[in-house]
Amino acid sequence: MRSRFAGPVLVLALGATLAGLGAGPRSAEAQGQPVGTAQNAVGTLVVVRTDGIEHRLQGRGSLPLFEGDVLRTEPASQALIQLRPGTPVALNEKTSIKILSRWDKNAGASGTIRILRVSRGEVWAKAGSGERQLEVETPASVAAARDAEFDLKVAEDAQSALTVVQGTVEFATPFGQCSVRSGTGSVGARGAGCTAPQPANAAAAIGWKQAVSQ
Repeated sequence: MRSRFAGPVLVLALGATLAGLGAGPRSAEAQGQPVGTAQNAVGTLVVVRTDGIEHRLQGRGSLPLFEGDVLRTEPASQALIQLRPGTPVALNEKTSIKILSRWDKNAGASGTIRILRVSRGEVWAKAGSGERQLEVETPASVAAARDAEFDLKVAEDAQSALTVVQGTVEFATPFGQCSVRSGTGSVGARGAGCTAPQPANAAAAIGWKQAVSQ
């Protein structure tokens, strides 16, 4: 049986993966314009450029972020970043993400969709409309959002728990796809489809971000 995941969501996941594999080391200067800014860190946010150079943000600041950057929060650390053109993202402690992009003719004037590849940890994001669409990849799933606020937590075994605060998020694994609406959540794991959305306490799921968002 052909999985529903073999549609647009799988294409974007594979495209982002291939883009990451094909990109060689580049200096920050060679990366062109920033794709976002790190604005606040409770504890320490580590940003690793494609050329291996590391930057650290502690407290408030304005650290530019580029395509291919890897962001990592240390234990007891959280961070708030802003992706262009206006998508706030918060990282909980012990989180690691990579910033990528892909071109899509339906993505608005820029044709660019931002992608966050989360290998571990937890992120909160508020995706806007049009070209502010955001996609979040984990080792087990992909979440695609526009006009939505959500939290995605990735466990050590790659199990990914999605909670939607507002709007609707398209959530998928290689074995199935779910539309997860406001006030509900779903779980994606290796070797399984996403679970049927169930009522979730959205306020509790995102309570951790309050310290870094103030």
